[in-house]
Amino acid sequence: MATTKKAAVKKAAAKAPAKVQFNQPIYQQPKIDWRSLYLYAVCLITLMVCLFSLVSLIRSGINVAYPDPAYVDPYNPAPKVDSAVIAAQLEDQNQRQAVKSAIDALTTLIIAGPLYVYHWRLTRK
Repeated sequence: MATTKKAAVKKAAAKAPAKVQFNQPIYQQPKIDWRSLYLYAVCLITLMVCLFSLVSLIRSGINVAYPDPAYVDPYNPAPKVDSAVIAAQLEDQNQRQAVKSAIDALTTLIIAGPLYVYHWRLTRK
């Protein structure tokens, strides 16, 4: 009798393939892809640096073209030199500072721009 049960089980197993059911959890947290997270974070940071340096570059360009007028206090007793000479020196100093600021912004843009492009291409792969 034991052999007939085994034979019947074998025939039933041969006729219908066994269905495998996987118990999946109801809520499954997605795994964090740390590489993508890193690449997107670097892209965001470098893009923001590029935008801020571009704004600074434009502002410095405007300050070079139209420098701030120099303010000389007419009631200050210390300067014995003509106030027009002091005003010209201060205006030149403002323009030099604007040029230095423009060079800083351009350098930042030259460094951060390729870093952004490189990481964005890695992200798109």
